[in-house]
Amino acid sequence: MHVQFFILVFGLNLHAVTAYRNGVVTQACTSMTPGHGVSASTLEPPYTVTADVSNYTEGQVITVTLQANETGFKGFLLQARDETGPVGHFTVMEGDAQLLNCGTEGSAVSHTLNENKSTIVAQWKAPNNNNADIRFRATFVQNFSLFWVGVQSDPVRFVGTNTTVAPPHHTTYNSSPLLSLTMCLLPLPLLAII
Repeated sequence: MHVQFFILVFGLNLHAVTAYRNGVVTQACTSMTPGHGVSASTLEPPYTVTADVSNYTEGQVITVTLQANETGFKGFLLQARDETGPVGHFTVMEGDAQLLNCGTEGSAVSHTLNENKSTIVAQWKAPNNNNADIRFRATFVQNFSLFWVGVQSDPVRFVGTNTTVAPPHHTTYNSSPLLSLTMCLLPLPLLAII
């Protein structure tokens, strides 16, 4: 009887702390916390999240880099967030990253295998209906019991809509065609007198 109870309890706990080697961690979309059964590290993270710009407009594409400062990471979860949650859409640049749907299609990026990585690059496209500042946030997993949640980029400020302004169209109008013809036919010395 005690052995059966132990197996049942152990089996339930094992399921609760399953690591997601394939990176499909959609249940962590809101908290960005892995279900490893331990708390996130409070030490300074050895990882950075950077965007290639500090301002953005609607529909703009931004390159985001996850970088290990010293020790690599085996897992990660990346989102662009405003005050309401994940926004925008990512595209992945490498085979060791995949898109996840955290509320909307492609709104997060995660690992495909839990192999050691030092850099991940993804591109994020700003939505056309968002006018808020954002931060790129990531969770980095170094190993099963050591991970950091909420590692953030510097703020990326919304600066307006992406409107393309056509160059001014210049129209030249001469009210006296005869004067133009005369100017063209006059020898240079006479032109200087006029």
